[in-house]
Amino acid sequence: MLDALRHRGPDGEGVAAGAGAVIGAVRLAVLDPERGAQPMWTADGRHCIALNGEIVNHVELRTELAARGARFRTRCDTEVLLEMLARDGVAALARADGMFALAFLDTQSGKLLLARDPCGIKPLYWTVRADRVLFASEPKALMAVAGATGAAGTGGAGGAGGGAARLDETALLDYLAFQLPLSDRTFFAGVHRLQPGTVLHLRRGADPEVRALPAWHAPPPMPPDVDGAAVVLASLLRESVTRHLRADVPLGAHLSGGVDSSLVAGFAARAIATPLHVFTGAFDVPGFDERPHARAVAAELGAAEHLVALGPQDIAAALPAAARAMDEPAAGPGLLPQWCVSRLAAGSVKVVLGGQGGDELFAGYVRHLLIGLAGRVRRGEIDAAGAVAAHAAPLRGYEPLLARFAAGGWSDAPADAYFRLLHRGDGLGAVLSGDLRAALERHPAGERFRAAFEGVNRAPRSDRTDVGDVVRFDRAFVLPALLHVEDRTSMAWSLESRVPLLGRPVLSFMERLPDSWLMAGGGLKGLLRRAIARDLPEAARTRRDKMGFPVPLAQWARGPLAAFLRDLLLDGTARSRGMLEPAAVERVLAGESVEARHLWALVNVELWMRNNAA
Repeated sequence: MLDALRHRGPDGEGVAAGAGAVIGAVRLAVLDPERGAQPMWTADGRHCIALNGEIVNHVELRTELAARGARFRTRCDTEVLLEMLARDGVAALARADGMFALAFLDTQSGKLLLARDPCGIKPLYWTVRADRVLFASEPKALMAVAGATGAAGTGGAGGAGGGAARLDETALLDYLAFQLPLSDRTFFAGVHRLQPGTVLHLRRGADPEVRALPAWHAPPPMPPDVDGAAVVLASLLRESVTRHLRADVPLGAHLSGGVDSSLVAGFAARAIATPLHVFTGAFDVPGFDERPHARAVAAELGAAEHLVALGPQDIAAALPAAARAMDEPAAGPGLLPQWCVSRLAAGSVKVVLGGQGGDELFAGYVRHLLIGLAGRVRRGEIDAAGAVAAHAAPLRGYEPLLARFAAGGWSDAPADAYFRLLHRGDGLGAVLSGDLRAALERHPAGERFRAAFEGVNRAPRSDRTDVGDVVRFDRAFVLPALLHVEDRTSMAWSLESRVPLLGRPVLSFMERLPDSWLMAGGGLKGLLRRAIARDLPEAARTRRDKMGFPVPLAQWARGPLAAFLRDLLLDGTARSRGMLEPAAVERVLAGESVEARHLWALVNVELWMRNNAA
């Protein structure tokens, strides 16, 4: 299992055992590289921990623990969290800011806790087989164990030494419908994803029990108005970025030139004494190149810029390896440029900061704007044509999205309207074979979506709005899928990626924020823009287009990637599997109906089957 995870921690490894549990860890040494070996025991030998992630407020917590009599042997955040958990149990996690997936063992009580941070920045998977509970940061480590998910003990399973995996049909159909999971199920039958913000309690002789992670212990105060909220948010963001800079190794930042990455890079560049190293990827295709924006921000910050220009050959080379690293498909083709930019960054630094989470936390997607406008249309405040005309600038380039929405989204209830915007399964059945096509047609995608949507919006709120509802859905389901990509594309290169916009004080503040303040002024990221008006680099502040690292997959599928995609989807291996309709795939690749979202789904499912199935 450790061999399967070596890329996540090439700097050391260890194994600890006690009370019927075995904990293994590989380490990426970021703090106190010489003395922070894991798993780590308390001095009395009772408690043990393995931590994947970074507790960014470890300095403050160390001071508090020292006042309570704690004595430390290292400067690591891992030891701080170990001492907190040994003293306070799971309640200690209410004070841990940062990203974490952890295993904590109490040999005296025989309890083992597995926990994951509130957003799911760091991954954790588990499965029950016979008399064992197995857990790991990636499914490939579980598949390395004979008997896991029905493995035979020899052969492929992603190259990890286990057997062939059994495919979970519900997870596959959810992916085809949405390109993200709607539950804890994974493509690996019987393997569960520990959900963000939960703790799995294990004890010999008892059933596994999942409970919620304790809430952040000190919620920031909520001001009485939007202007006051903007001041508090600005302070929380500045403090979060500063804390995320703590490292004993070289550090840099991703930079696209958009609001989120520019905000993080700006705070970071001003907080360190040397020029900040920033990393940017771009395509030499009109409409897909963000270099001018990134360069302008880098120049304004005096940052040291590193750039990788990506062509179709880079995408073809990256795709198979990136798919293996992902373990299972999630999210869209933005995975590929992230993979290449992370590889670039790993050549210069060991830690990189990014702006992931900004759209989901602060209402930054065009679809958020559409849902807000639809609410006004339903209330009779404006008609659909007027809504589109009044927001022509942010909606420019999103004509296909508008066309899907126009089919009924203006009058639908919020859950149904959002389903219309996020559903990816329309038309996909035409390229699937009979059995899989029939399964997709039977799949209750709408019912599953509405249940998930209503589930995250169940708690009563006096200030509830349509935009708030969809943002809560995105935080619960879209964000973890994107963080899956963030984790795998960085850790595959032994690079730690930190996301300071998702610091726990920021999260706690935004979760309690009145919905109506999210888009203060009527625009995307209204409150965020108000909060950072003085801090955001001018080149990002004045930018009005939104790209989000798009990939010219459909264009290249008609030309330079055509042969690569044809070999992948139509060779003898793919045909023998019987999941795709070859004639329909031929029509797609011939350019008759290239939809990047459909092509991306087909490619990733085929690669998963090659990497994992019999």
